[in-house]
Amino acid sequence: MVLGRRLAGLSRRVARELALAGRLTVDGRRAPPSHRVRAGERLELAAPAAPAIAVEGPELLAATDAFVYVVKPAGLHTHRLRPDDPPALADRVAVDFPECVAAGLDAREGGAVHRLDRGTSGVVAFARTRAAFVAAREAFAAARVGKCYMAVTTCPFDHVWPPPPDLWLAPVSATTVEVRAPLGPGFGRDRMAVRRTGQPAHTRVEPHSPPGPRRLWSLELLTGRRHQARVHLAWLGLPILGDELYGGEPADRLYLHALRLDLSAAIAGELPITAPLPPAFAAALG
Repeated sequence: MVLGRRLAGLSRRVARELALAGRLTVDGRRAPPSHRVRAGERLELAAPAAPAIAVEGPELLAATDAFVYVVKPAGLHTHRLRPDDPPALADRVAVDFPECVAAGLDAREGGAVHRLDRGTSGVVAFARTRAAFVAAREAFAAARVGKCYMAVTTCPFDHVWPPPPDLWLAPVSATTVEVRAPLGPGFGRDRMAVRRTGQPAHTRVEPHSPPGPRRLWSLELLTGRRHQARVHLAWLGLPILGDELYGGEPADRLYLHALRLDLSAAIAGELPITAPLPPAFAAALG
């Protein structure tokens, strides 16, 4: 609808949902989201009050002229998807760095230049200027951003590493392989899957603990497809601990952590930023 195109910080989807909930009026009368706007009409959209901003700030890793780097805890959204959602990481960043809100294209995103799944912890960058935001988004789109993750997976009893090479699996070193399995929509809501007709997706995988029923892995994401690390590990027969969507063993959290982020391809002089691995990862290995 037209309000979703004209109001900053309000998407068309959210505007439509509010209209369906009876919050849209035209010249004082309730109207559906399909209403065709005519010149001179007065449109009012009664959005619910935004939730109170969390008082506590995020765990700060670094702040440069271009970006603020913080730790996203597992279980917290990067930013709110709807105006009445609970406060997210972006709201916490805005408490100490209000300039981030104006840096992005949508105020709800708070200048976040990328997102992590709700269950994933680790480093997230927020732009402090519009120029930094645009440069970072372009670098992500061009797959020029360095991204390293750590994951704990369950391993089958006959697990052998490295696996033999095939069409979508190539050795990089004696211990590292590159998964090149393309990804596309899977069966069921919110699922992705390895598909021959999917988009190119490349992940380098290397073990960081001895063989056992659970194992710690380092993942270098050379592309940035949705659920890429989760699907590629599951495709290898190594589902992430806590990732029940892709066959993982139930756990207290998703054991996937964004360890390091390098935005030097977007802004010259930016250094790689690391979010220390949570202690729970070592404990999960037993």
